[in-house]
This record gives sequence, structure tokens and C-alpha cells, in this order.
Amino acid sequence: MSSVQNEELVKKAVIVADDLAASGKLNPAQSDKFIDYVVDETVLKDNARIVRFRNEQLDIDKIGVGRRAAVPKSEAKDPSVRRGITTSKISLVPKEIMVPVEIGDNFTEINIEGEAVEDHIIQMFARRLANDMEELYVSGDKLGPAQIEDDIYPGGSTTQYIKDGYLALANGWQELANGGNVVDAANQNIGLGVFGKAIRAMPTKFRRNKGALRWLMSPDLSQLYTEKLSTRATAAGDAAISGSQVTPFGIPIVEVPLWDLNPLVVEHVVLNGTTAVQLKNKDITSVVVLPEDLLKTPTTPYVDGTDYNLDAAAGTIARDGGGSIGDGDTVKVTYRAKPQVILTHMSNLIVGIGRDVRIEKDRDIFAGVNQYAITAKVDAQYEELDAIVKGRNIGDGV
Repeated sequence: MSSVQNEELVKKAVIVADDLAASGKLNPAQSDKFIDYVVDETVLKDNARIVRFRNEQLDIDKIGVGRRAAVPKSEAKDPSVRRGITTSKISLVPKEIMVPVEIGDNFTEINIEGEAVEDHIIQMFARRLANDMEELYVSGDKLGPAQIEDDIYPGGSTTQYIKDGYLALANGWQELANGGNVVDAANQNIGLGVFGKAIRAMPTKFRRNKGALRWLMSPDLSQLYTEKLSTRATAAGDAAISGSQVTPFGIPIVEVPLWDLNPLVVEHVVLNGTTAVQLKNKDITSVVVLPEDLLKTPTTPYVDGTDYNLDAAAGTIARDGGGSIGDGDTVKVTYRAKPQVILTHMSNLIVGIGRDVRIEKDRDIFAGVNQYAITAKVDAQYEELDAIVKGRNIGDGV
């Protein structure tokens, strides 16, 4: 087993249909190789700390020495002060996710690849699982955004909404960053001004080694900044045109493929009387308002101007006294926000992936299909919230 190359091991011992273990549970070597595979398929490689665990919860201990340890020293005299350490911990609580797949006999028979198509499809779903994991790490929100049913379950309603139960599994880095240092760009376009504000908002002790810091942003926001640089008749402009890595203030930009230019945001808001409530973001779009307890039942959203009154530019919402929203009701507000950026140390991003990975195969002889299920446990956290800066309400122009 040790002589098999990583790629061959992944293909042969992990995600090839005929070689799946009878129990479905991968052995430790297979699990590690599978985890390597899903990490290599995402932006996490070289930009986050990957923690592998087996227990239902993994606690990571943190240790510090406070703000200052040194005290004045007098000759032959005890300073009468002792410094201690501070300890705390963060917890990774695994959330179980599954990729359920069915492959029909007819499809296998008429496909040009024949039976080999199943191996190909399982590998495709393994790559898809890697992308879905990344989506949860980045965009997860326990409140659960409202989504058109057909966008989650093809064939569902194209006008009614359900709760996105997958993104509701855990808070991802975008949501967790709201507990760090937040900078409002006030619609200023991406550029050195925005980057400078973010750097100044980070405590100095966390920005000594700028090469270890990372700007996390959507590919489109990175492209806007590159286009801005390319208009300059400077060496930086030439480098931007040639595709060289852009490093504002010496900090590399990491494009996160599954991070939208206008990220999806969900808030639960209590509407009392007809008083306007300020949302986290301004200049919001694609706003949909639904009951707080939205679940899997397709639901028609409330109507702006009838049930509530929205000022999208100001980012405020108020109950309309003549509508269906009761006084004191809590509503789920899902919307698209202006571009955002996160600045943090790459070791501050923690991804937990359980080693108990399962890839199981079964057959429904009556339906004539082979069934596969890839199951894994995942979670994401920051080690130090104070080492995060989130810039929001960034302009989307050059």
C-alpha cells in the first residue's frame, strides 16, 4: 500500500466503484488520502490549517501571556509581581454531510464509457463534495438563508422558498468574521484605501509577518482590483496585466472560487410597530423576507410595500402595519450584500475533517440502479477572532 502513489491510491482504493470496502468505512490510510484529495481540490491547500479528528468534538487549546510580561527591575529587589499565562480553547463540532448518488443500468449500458462510467462519476462527485465542503466553510450560516426550492431540489417550485438546510449546518468564515474587527468601506471601491483601513483595524501583534497574512475575497473582486492596477503606467500595472500575483501591502490575495462578488447574507430581525430596523449591510439587492421558522415547506415570501417597507440603499426594513407580519414578529431577511473581504493569518483558518469517511455502495434491484453514498464530518473555525478583519460594503466598481 505504501508504494502506491497518492493519485493512484485515491482512484484505486477510495473512489473506484469495484474497490470499495465491503463495510464502506475507509481505513486510516484511505481516509487520509481521501482528505488530501478533497483539500487539494479546493483553495484550502496552503491557505488553511487542516485538522483531522475522530472524536465527536475536538478541542484546540490556546495559550497566551497577556499584553505585557516585562516589569521594571531594581538591583537586589524582588519586583513583587508574577506573570501568568492565559488559557482558552476553541471547539470543532463535526457536522455530518452526505453525497447520495444513483446510477441507472440503462445509462451505464448506453454510455460510451460503459461500466467504467461509474468510476468516472464517483470521482466527479468526490470533487463536487470538495467544492461543497468549501462552500460550507466560507458561506455557512446557522440561520439558514432562504433559497428558491428549485435551486436546491430540481423540479421544485420556481417561485417559493425553503430554508437552505445545508448552509445552516454551521457558521462559515464569512459569518464568523462578524465577531472580529469589522470595517465599513462605505461603498469605496476596492483599492489601497480599503486595504489600508483593514490593515489598520488589525491589532499590530497579528500583522508583524505580512507574508503569512492573506486577503480572502471573491474572484470577481480580485479581478476588479487587478483591472484597477492594470490602468497604471507602472511596474505594478504591467505585472497585473501579465497575471503576476497581486500582493496589496505585501499580503497575497487568495481568490475563493465559491465566494460570490455579492455574498448571500441572512438575518433574523424583530419588527416592532412600524419602526425601521438597520441591517448589517447597505445597498442590498435580491431581498426576500419570510417567516423566521421557514423549513422545507415551500413558502411564498412577504411582499414589499404590503407586508414590510424596505429601503435597500440605507439597508433598513420596517413592518407595514396593514400586512401579514404581526407586531413583534421575527422575520428571516435574505439578501445579496456589497462585496466583502477578509484579512487574517493563514494559520488562523481551521478546517476540521473527520477521519471516519464512508463511501458505500448498494443496489436497488427493482429500480435497476446502483446507489452510492459518500459521508464525511466537517467543521470550520477561526483560532483567534481578534486576528480577523472583515471589510464590508465595498463598492463594486473599478
